[in-house]
Amino acid sequence: MVDLPDSSYAVVQEALRRWGNVKLTEGGWLARCPAHDDRQNSLLVLAAGDERVELDCLSAGCDPQDVAAALRLCAQFVVVPPPAFTDGPGWIWPGYVPSVGLTLIDGEDGIHTLAVALDVAARVSAGAALPDGQQPRSGRNVVVLTAPHTTAGAKQLLTASGANLEQVEVVEALGGRGGQKGLRLPGDLAQAEELLRGCGAELLVVDVMLVCPYRVPAERALRALAELSNRLGTAVLAVREASKRAGWLASRRAQAAAILASTAAVHMAVHGSEPSMALVPVASESWKVMGGLQFHQAGRHRPVVWRSRFPRGTYHAIEDADLCRRRPASSGAYRFLEQLLAGGPAPAREVLAAAAAVGLSSRTVQRARTQLGVVATKTARGWVLSLPPKHVGR
Repeated sequence: MVDLPDSSYAVVQEALRRWGNVKLTEGGWLARCPAHDDRQNSLLVLAAGDERVELDCLSAGCDPQDVAAALRLCAQFVVVPPPAFTDGPGWIWPGYVPSVGLTLIDGEDGIHTLAVALDVAARVSAGAALPDGQQPRSGRNVVVLTAPHTTAGAKQLLTASGANLEQVEVVEALGGRGGQKGLRLPGDLAQAEELLRGCGAELLVVDVMLVCPYRVPAERALRALAELSNRLGTAVLAVREASKRAGWLASRRAQAAAILASTAAVHMAVHGSEPSMALVPVASESWKVMGGLQFHQAGRHRPVVWRSRFPRGTYHAIEDADLCRRRPASSGAYRFLEQLLAGGPAPAREVLAAAAAVGLSSRTVQRARTQLGVVATKTARGWVLSLPPKHVGR
């Protein structure tokens, strides 16, 4: 039984008190389950140490992540049992990253997907709680492939994310220096295998666009990474951030990657309600796709902070994904219009004047209007712009 001093579990107790009728029991508390209409105090909350708790709905068997989301508890406070897979691969992160195979994270414009992947890698190396609350049995060996200009940043992110640096090796093998081209896939697959075979890596983290030669389709690099994973018998966690080479839309890139037979799992990092973001599984090879998770990118002291389950499903996340083109100006104009018109219709002249005041050209605003689906209505006082029905009330 875990001791329950008054100073411990303060965040959990405050979350339970919001629902009222909380009773202290042996090793924890009994409270109303917020995930269903509960009038019998059927939620058993057991202290698991380190201010983390186990959530068990005795009445309706609600999913612990749904209960945590309803209580507004971050994943760091909840222990989540691993999903029960009848047939599936071994796991680096059960339900998200298999122990052998290529897992890809495709990110929207403005999301640092490498920071997300390195946060997962840091937890894996230290044997710390995974982003959804699952607790691994022990730490694993991690290798991160970098280029000369990304090495320092990757090391800083790993340190800030709490990695066990004794089990993490940052290998500067990409990008080249002194006239050398560095590793490129698929052409240098044999060299990459030779380089990594002696590292004993159980998880490899790599940016797809670093290993993909210029003017070579990224799909060829993805297939090479999948082949590398199978040859080494290790997990590969690849990321792809929004850029001219990566393509315009994260949703289309992710769905296209999911079609590849070589991809074991595909996830998409999307913008949610400000300032939150979400990691949403798009597809998997042969197992149940797990639910999305909310997070926000905080800063240098903890680059990625995970929250509870993403309330919207994968379909809605893809449907509402940022439709901005790859140009930063278009991305800014999209969000500018969305925020300006959220309060209701506005005259077109005032919208253009406000856009010009923040440095956006009329052509950029017009592109963003098309992407957002802004509705233009002619009135006696001129043209009025408004958000499409699907955006109203969001």
